[in-house]
Amino acid sequence: MTVDRAASVMRVTWQDGHQSEYSLRWLRANCPCATCREERLAAVLNPDPLKLVDGPPPSSEIAGAEFVGRYAIRFTWQDGHATGLYAFSGLRVSCPCLTCNPDGPPPLLPD
Repeated sequence: MTVDRAASVMRVTWQDGHQSEYSLRWLRANCPCATCREERLAAVLNPDPLKLVDGPPPSSEIAGAEFVGRYAIRFTWQDGHATGLYAFSGLRVSCPCLTCNPDGPPPLLPD
């Protein structure tokens, strides 16, 4: 697993040899933490285009990353957000390649 900050992607080579490339923007937009999931749900339930955002948009730049056991990775984003655990099983199912998901990657977790 490598993070290419210049290209804004995370690349994974799975045990079966398959390679996946996830945009950092997609990873941040699909953060699996409870706070981000609640914010996505609220946006669906109340899509008010006039709502003002408190503060800057979430960062999609990675400050750091660490493995969580043998099942997940945790990113620390430049804005300090670091509560999402990206399970490898969810990442594999959400592979954005056309072979795995020709209609686009599904979300990591249903909201």
